[in-house]
Amino acid sequence: TFDGAYFDLATNGAGYSSTLDWEYWNGTIWRDLPLHVNYTFSADGVVRFVAPTDWVTRLLNGVQAADTNLGADDIAGGVAKYWVRVATTTTPTTVATVTRSLPFPTYLYTTPAVVNAFLQLRQAFSANTAPTTAQVEDMIRRIEGRIEGYTTITWKPKYREDELYEFARFGFTLKRYPVISMLELAIWNGGAFEVMAEGREQDYFVDNLTGIVTFSRLLNLPFAYTRTRSWGFGEFRRACRVRYVWGRDIDFDERGFMVRDIAMKLVAADLISNYDYTQLIPQGSDRYSIEQKVDYWRSSAEDRLEELRPLRTWVL
Repeated sequence: TFDGAYFDLATNGAGYSSTLDWEYWNGTIWRDLPLHVNYTFSADGVVRFVAPTDWVTRLLNGVQAADTNLGADDIAGGVAKYWVRVATTTTPTTVATVTRSLPFPTYLYTTPAVVNAFLQLRQAFSANTAPTTAQVEDMIRRIEGRIEGYTTITWKPKYREDELYEFARFGFTLKRYPVISMLELAIWNGGAFEVMAEGREQDYFVDNLTGIVTFSRLLNLPFAYTRTRSWGFGEFRRACRVRYVWGRDIDFDERGFMVRDIAMKLVAADLISNYDYTQLIPQGSDRYSIEQKVDYWRSSAEDRLEELRPLRTWVL
């Protein structure tokens, strides 16, 4: 499942309805999907929502090889996936074309199947086991939150909305990096946030790898008048507002395998600590007690977690 997506457009759309019809499949019908962050395909941007608890996978015609004996939307074969569909109630004057889209997965670093194989359990997680598959997924999300909170790094796409920074004449450094896409940078001009244009020949550009935002032309605050003593005080405090998508690719980052190992061991340790798997653990595994194994997994994961913490230095 995923709780949002980033859209990179080749052509910006125009004439779409202000609130599009976003829907998900619950196994019987397409239901309305309440949005946390709206998106209308007028520019590169993000849609956010809470992943529905009754979301069901489905095979879609037109995505994989079609079978004419099934319904218009259904196909035979392939792998069922979680889908969101969107429609406009108006006729667009310009149809948006998408270069790429990145979903924001609800969890990614490990899976219930990987944890089950690591523990060598005789029974796979399901809706009838204790814990259920959904409970294991919740545990994975908690562990991922711990990893990301401790390291201040994420290995999946994430969205930062309306962060505020102090204005500096030459630029500033984002709190999170690497940057996948800078969606907006706006500066308070004394009456409103004025959106800046990205590009070396425009107002600013971004070093995506380090998260450093450099102003490519000389800007002065306040914009409306020239009392230099007003800079940095009152309404001009934290005058820069940004929205951006950031994160590393776990499949290509050099520490991606370490992250997967940490998540797997911490989830396994929490499972063993909170549930009784005595009957499911294979014989011959009692060379070390379960408590010793859990302590080792946690110790090993904590050591590697410390190695992931970044040291950041910069010179102005």
